[in-house]
Amino acid sequence: MLRLSTILSLLLLLSARAFAADHAVILQYHHVSDNTPRSTSVTPAQFEEHLSYLRDNGFTVMALPEIIKRIRTHQALPDRTVAITFDDAYISIYREAFPLMKKHSYPFTIFVNTDAVERGYGDALSWQQLNEMVESGASIANHGVSHGHLVERAKGEDEQVWLNKIHKDIETAEKIINEKTGQDLKMFAWPYGETVPPLRQLIGQMGFVGFGQQSGPVGALSDFTKLPRFPMGGAYAAMDSFITKVNTLPLPVSGKTPDSSLIDENNTTPVLQLTLAGGDYQKKLLACYGLGESLKINWLDAEKMTFQIQSEKAILPGRSRFNCTAPDQSGRRYYWYSHDWLRLTSEGKALD
Repeated sequence: MLRLSTILSLLLLLSARAFAADHAVILQYHHVSDNTPRSTSVTPAQFEEHLSYLRDNGFTVMALPEIIKRIRTHQALPDRTVAITFDDAYISIYREAFPLMKKHSYPFTIFVNTDAVERGYGDALSWQQLNEMVESGASIANHGVSHGHLVERAKGEDEQVWLNKIHKDIETAEKIINEKTGQDLKMFAWPYGETVPPLRQLIGQMGFVGFGQQSGPVGALSDFTKLPRFPMGGAYAAMDSFITKVNTLPLPVSGKTPDSSLIDENNTTPVLQLTLAGGDYQKKLLACYGLGESLKINWLDAEKMTFQIQSEKAILPGRSRFNCTAPDQSGRRYYWYSHDWLRLTSEGKALD
């Protein structure tokens, strides 16, 4: 006959396995301030509300490097695991966000564009402030040297020259971060979320994990040269939206066409084709959206595993997204996938 302690241990083990997961949500913030551009800001009150929700509703806030390590090596994560990241090394991270993070004992990552810190721009953090946060568990990662539009190529610029230039930018920033903070995490956030296949291949060869700004949770099928994050700013930081997003699951996309985000000027209404793996999602309730409209889903096979979506509107210069969601079997959580589009101007420039 089993002892009570043995039974309890088995129940705890089974419970832990039941709640083990292979996914996480990564949140992306910029400013935490009442006085910065609304589109890239949350107020301190909003940010505290976000953190309190995570604390009060059973979420595990984990350091981003640990999350990436576990997903890549197929180690289990607690369900409802979240990472908190900040881009651009703004001073409000130290003044407003850092005290709240310490209050909750939450780890976080700052993606630093090193020129801003090195040159002492007025709204940028200092290395002293960054190292103070490192001592409290912050991770300092790479956002390039100058935060430029890396997808832009000078007129007549050879592809290899362009790739060598980006390689140097990323390598230089990583070296500075290592020298100043002792960290060498090889995690790179694409400025503006912009990248193309040759650049993604480049950072893969350099041994970096890449992070974009397309929405959605991270899962085992995610592209580790451009992992999704949920941007938190303006209307996207509203509490009802936040609650939906931190509870999402990764829609299991096993293949997509095109692989690039870049829009061909001769085809400004591109077709996105996605192939799904099996999962707990309700396929009949799959819905896709883009450019402010619901997109018709065109299934290409009887099993309904591959589909196409297309907007009737032309994609304008700038950045946009197609988002697809499906509820889980309980109807309480959503599976989510986002594909971002990038259309350059006629001069080959990306818009801020």
